[in-house]
This record gives sequence, C-alpha cells and structure tokens, in this order.
Amino acid sequence: MSPTAGRRRPGNLPSTLTTFVGRRRDVTGAKRLLAESRLVTLIGIGGVGKTRLALRVAEDVRRDFPDGAWFVELADLHDPRLVPDTVAAVFGLHDQAAQSPSHLLVDHLADRNVLLILDNCEHLLDAAAKLVDELLRECPRVRIVTTSREPLGVGGEVVLRVAPLPVPDPDRPPSLDALPRYESVTLFEERARAAVPDFTLTEDNRETVARICHRLDGLPLPIELAAARLRALSLDQILDRLTDRYRILTAGSRVAPTRQQTLRLSVDWSYDLCTREERRLWSRLAVFSGGFELDAVEGVCVGGPGESSMLDLVASLVDKSILTVEKSATGVRYGMLETLRDYGQEKLEEAGECRPVRSRHRDWYLGLAERSRAEWIGPRQPELIARLTRERANLRDALEFSVAEPGAGEYAVRLANALYPFWFCRGMLGEGRHWFTRALASSDSGPDRARISALCLASQLAGMQEDFVAGAALVAEADRLASAVGDPVVDAMVGHARGRQALYRGELSVAMELFEQSMGPFRSLTDPHRLIWSLQALGLVAGMDGDIGLARACHEEVLAITRSRGESEYRARAMFLLGLTLWRQRDHERASSLVAEALALTVQVDDRFAGSGCLESLAWEAARTRDGDRAAVLSGAAQSLRQTMGVPPVLLPTMLMYHQECRRQSRSLLGDRAFEGALARGATLEFAEAADYALGRSDASGLTRREMDAPTAPMRIVVPTEEAPALTRRERQVADLVARGLTNREISETLVISQRTAEGHVERVLAKLGFGSRTQIAAWVAEQGRD
Repeated sequence: MSPTAGRRRPGNLPSTLTTFVGRRRDVTGAKRLLAESRLVTLIGIGGVGKTRLALRVAEDVRRDFPDGAWFVELADLHDPRLVPDTVAAVFGLHDQAAQSPSHLLVDHLADRNVLLILDNCEHLLDAAAKLVDELLRECPRVRIVTTSREPLGVGGEVVLRVAPLPVPDPDRPPSLDALPRYESVTLFEERARAAVPDFTLTEDNRETVARICHRLDGLPLPIELAAARLRALSLDQILDRLTDRYRILTAGSRVAPTRQQTLRLSVDWSYDLCTREERRLWSRLAVFSGGFELDAVEGVCVGGPGESSMLDLVASLVDKSILTVEKSATGVRYGMLETLRDYGQEKLEEAGECRPVRSRHRDWYLGLAERSRAEWIGPRQPELIARLTRERANLRDALEFSVAEPGAGEYAVRLANALYPFWFCRGMLGEGRHWFTRALASSDSGPDRARISALCLASQLAGMQEDFVAGAALVAEADRLASAVGDPVVDAMVGHARGRQALYRGELSVAMELFEQSMGPFRSLTDPHRLIWSLQALGLVAGMDGDIGLARACHEEVLAITRSRGESEYRARAMFLLGLTLWRQRDHERASSLVAEALALTVQVDDRFAGSGCLESLAWEAARTRDGDRAAVLSGAAQSLRQTMGVPPVLLPTMLMYHQECRRQSRSLLGDRAFEGALARGATLEFAEAADYALGRSDASGLTRREMDAPTAPMRIVVPTEEAPALTRRERQVADLVARGLTNREISETLVISQRTAEGHVERVLAKLGFGSRTQIAAWVAEQGRD
C-alpha cells in the first residue's frame, strides 16, 4: 500500500448531506476571482445560498492548496474580540506563550498555502476585516473566501453578489420539458423527493411548483423549507399558505444553524444586523411595489430628527443585501424581494406607521401623476411615459389605498384623471375603466369639476370598447352635475363626451355639431389637452364625412401645437389621422408615408392605440401593392394589439370597409392556409417588433418575447445580451445527443471522437449555458426546439 493511502487531506471542510443544485456560473465566476484575487467575498441576503456556494468552490479548488482548505463558522459568535480565537481554534492553536491569537495565526500560516473560508461575517465586520487584512499582509500564500450580507471593506477585496435562483414566469409557465432549466424548480424537485420519495414534476403540478418558486423569490432556503412541508401538505396547500410564509416555513433541518431552521429566523438575523435608522427605513420601504427610485424614497420615507441622509441609508441597505439595484440608461432603481417586503410590512404595522406612510406614498404618486399630466405636451413626454410605466405597481397601490380608505375617494378621482393620458397612450383602456369606476364609487357625488371630468373620460373609454349603454349613463350623470356648476368649460367637456359617443356609434353629423360647439371654450384654456382632443375628433369626423378641407385644417393645427412644444404622441396621431384623410382621397402613397412617420413616433412613446391604427393602415397599402403576406402579418399584429386593449378590430365604422378589403385581397393572393399562417405570425409580434417589420428595420430595437421569457429572479431584471448562448456547431451536436440521453462514451462513438474529447465538449456546453446537469441541457434543447 502507498504510504499516502488513506491519509486524510488537510483541512476541515464539512461534508454536505444534500446535493448542490445549479450555480454553475457562480461557481465558475468565484473560482476565477479567487485565482485573480486573494480575498473574495460572497454577499447576498440570508437564505440565498452563500455558504453552500463557498463550500462548493472550496471543494473544487482544495487540491490547489497543499496545506488545506479550512472552514470557520462565525454565525454563533457574538463577541468580536473572539474572532481571532475562533479562527485559531480551527487550526488547533493554543495560546501558551502569551501571544495574541492573531499573532499565533500569522506565525502558523506565514509559509503555508492555505484556503480559509470565513462564513457569516456580517455581524462581526470590523473584527473580521481587521483579521483578514492582517493575514493577507503577513501570509502571502493564504487566500480567503468570506460570506457576508455586506462587504468587509478590505483593500483588494473582490465582491461577488449571490443572486436568487432563476424562477419561471408564473403567468406563462414553461413546458414540463423546459422546467429543469430553472434552477429554483430543480432545487424544489430534489428537496421534495427527499421528503416524499415518489414526488415528481408532472403536467398537473408544474404550474403550482412554478408559482411556489416565484412566490419564494428563488431563495434556496425558503424553497427547501417549502419542499419539506410536502410531508404534511399538498402543493396547492403550500401555495395557498404562502401568504403567511413565515408561519408555514418552519420545517428546517434540526442540524442546520439556528438562524437557518426557519425563514423567520433568517430574516430576523438580517433585521438585527441593521441600525435603528436602517430598520425604520426597511419597514417604510415596504409600502413600495415593483421597485422605487431615490426621489420617491426621499418623498415618502421621511425620517426622524438627526437621521442620516436617505441616500446613505439606502446605500447601506444595498450593502446589507436588503435592497437590490437595477441600473439602466435612465438611472438607478431599487427593489426588495417579496420575502423581505412582507417582513417590513409587519414591522411597519407593529410601529403603528402603516396608515401615515401609505398616505405619504399616495400623495407622492398623485403628485408624480399630476406633474406628468401638466408636462405631457412637451419634450419630456417619452421620459414621463417611461417613468409612469416603471411605476405602474406603485400607482395601482396608491389608487387602491385611495378607494379603500374612508373619505379618500377624491384622491382616487384626481389620480385617475391625471393618469388618463397615460392609460390612453398605452392602450390600458380596461384598466382605466376599472379605476374610474372604483374612484367614482368611492367619492362624493356632488357637482365637482374633477368628478365631471372623470365621468366624461370614463365615458370615452366605455365608448371605445363599444359599451354604449355605460357610456351614455356616464355622460348623462356628467350632464346632470354640469347643470349645477354653470361653467362653459365644464359644459364643453360634457358636449365633447357626448360627441365621442356619437362618433363611436357612427352618427357623424351629430358628432360634428357637438365637437364644433365645444371648441370655443377649450381655446380659452392654457392647458392644450382638451383643445387637441377636440381638434382631432373634429378632424376625424370631417374627414369621414367628406369635408377634407376642415379635416386637414384640424390636423394641421394639432401638428402646429405639438411641434412647437416638442410633443410626440398627439403629433403622431395627427399624422395618422391626416394619413386616413389622404387615403380616403386615394392619395395612397402620401398617406402611407405619413402613417409610417407616425408609427415611428408611436413606438418612441409606446402609444399602442395609435400604433395599432398605423399598422392596420400600412396593411392596406401592402394589400394594394399585392404583397399579401406582408398585409396579413401587419393586419394580424394590429388586431392582436387591439384585442389586448379590449377594443374591436376596427374602431371607426368607416374604416371597416378598408379592413375587410385588405383581408379579402390578402386571402386571395395567398390562399386560405398561407393567409391564416401569416395572420397568426403577426399576432405573435410585440408592438416594437411589429413596428420594426412595418418600417423595414433589420435591427429590432425592442426586446423579443423570447428574451423577455429568459429566466429572471423577482426584483432583479436580467436583459440577455444575446438570444441564446453561442454554441459551436459541434457543441450543438453534443447538446442534441445529451438531450437524447446518450452517455459520453456513446457520444464519442456517434461522433467518432475520443471519449475524453466528448467529455470536454459536454463540459464546455455546461459552462456556456450556465447549467449544472445534463438534464438542464436536455430542457434547453427542448425549449429551443419549441421556440
């Protein structure tokens, strides 16, 4: 027997009792960083898997350290003065010569090639940083991996942020074959099988598992705790009870560190590490939904006397992994995992601050909406639309609070009025009607100008969705209240709303008369919104009724108002409506040129309502020039957009003739099967993709659906740099064979290569895709095939 046989490798890495799932890219990244730097810190929120990742990295590289890989657990240590003693004890060092433990460590490690893992340093940061700095300075062959909820702040430190595991979209769960691509699902399945040996993913339970992983933010600890509950509960019962996730997730391993035995204790640990000011901010930030930006934090989370600057506190919570950060061209946006948000809401209620903080939240977002409406017709319009889009969840929460809070209905009416241009631009007609209905129901029914405005705007949304009964009732109520006000502008608002109802019913002469009557009072307003609406409506009706001169004059006036102010949305609509007028005059080429210019503008402001009209008009031009495939694709895209808005395929009765003729010609040119296929292709396009197709752009500027379907963790938006990892032709062959279930030996025989070469190809495929198992390769191949 060799003299080294049976000799134990130096070190004390603990044996893991469960399999390590996923994290291939994190493991690879951490090993690369450790090769480049002598100190790597893995940071992340509790339960995200920092310790397991550190141990896996240490296990992979331990052969590079002849003197061993040594693991030091600091979680249960509370006296920072004992950090050197705790580390020294791992090496069996004893203070027999009145030397300090840190000096003992330096003497022991001075010439040794050692990997040291210090686990859970967050509550002992200063002491751990001091010891690490001394060891790095005095022991040149020592490398250190630390885990913490915030960096140590030592010179030369490289930080790797450990994110939650990717989760499926619960509203569009992937196929059963593609589920293993999501590491959170793979982890749940493995831990569930450990609890209930016959557990397996099926078509019947895949959506429930996807929703459980999503609700748990892709965090390994709560996923493992939830899977353990399968001994007593069904999947549906677990999902239902996750509304109180801290109570249900208490089935952890008894041998795990105390703080990791339940989700509650893990989050308590993070909370205890925060200062009083940080805890207060954490609880107040829980009122936000879907992320937030610094100006909102400063406006809502006002602090107590002498509190540090809000920026410093936010930065500190980012460092402690309580907040996530999303950086983009528009700036920085912060987020909080739902697990931590629920905890913060509990603390906010315990402090008796829930109502006042939610009131400030509502007031701030009402101010944002009203400022946006005031600046809407101006050069900042695209920026305002983008901001309101990012804040949709917070705006909905502000509306919900307003309609539910006794006596706060007036806020809901103001907020709905302010958001109307945004809802209309984005085609969110159903949502707009929903909130107008609830706001009106929750507010006083007296003759108030804001209420009359809300009734008129709600009636327009109802008419656009062909709910003429509801539209007429809303206008009648507005008319009754307006008679008590006696204001010409208010009367004009009601007259315009009545004209809109007539327009959507096809009563052109009635609509034209009402629009002409409302025009005068609107010209007296400094805000041009209502004048623009009236001009566009009158121009549209005049063009449909054959008065081309009046139609052009109205649209040209809108163009003059909007161009002088640097506005985009209403300018695009004026171009589109002018294009319709030219089309009716059979000036097809000029009409299509104007509509194409309008379409480009609608994409800039994400105006799906006008954009769908532009796509429909360009479909007519394609059919006229006998390009049946293009016409069908554009017509399908336009119809799909209108369906998502809840409006008919053609909004105006006079456009129906052109719509029907376009489809008839396309079907005649292509045949039934090809026509239906082209129509279906158009329906799958997102708005930006459809616009790129219509405008002949080869470089699509928007994200494709496939990119948006890429695995993401909640509150952490990942924009893929490419549609799929770039595998070589040979690597793709290997991936296909792995998906067919072939072993490395069988792959080598199939491709006539050595088995070692086949193994190398499989390893490179795993590395490029960021996977940890052959099953994930098979899932990826299946999903690629489905796409």
